[in-house]
Amino acid sequence: MAQVSITGTIKQIGKIQDVSDKFRKRELIITEPSGQRSQYIPVEFTQDRCGLLDGFKDGEEVTVTCFVNGREWTGRDGVTKYFLSLAGNRIERTGAEAAPAGVRSVPAPTAADMPAVGGDEDDLPF
Repeated sequence: MAQVSITGTIKQIGKIQDVSDKFRKRELIITEPSGQRSQYIPVEFTQDRCGLLDGFKDGEEVTVTCFVNGREWTGRDGVTKYFLSLAGNRIERTGAEAAPAGVRSVPAPTAADMPAVGGDEDDLPF
């Protein structure tokens, strides 16, 4: 699993969403200045990693370390599509806001952290 780090400004921290009894997630949007236009990058924190975003607020400069996940999905029509997501693993403040206590991390995600795929085949697997 590839790992990347993204440095930018927190644009938005979403609320925790309970997807099922055994799976929850929370989305973080990072604004990363790149070229002529800023990039708005969604990073998904799941399970126990949802709590890593507690104590952070919009506008803070941070570096987020995440795993790059790619998935394949074939619909009823037989068309195969590919999806890419970033699974947040670590977040720390950068620049003047950085503090030694600002680093928090948890173990890498496992297959048990992912929601079970099933039910209506028209639903996307995420």
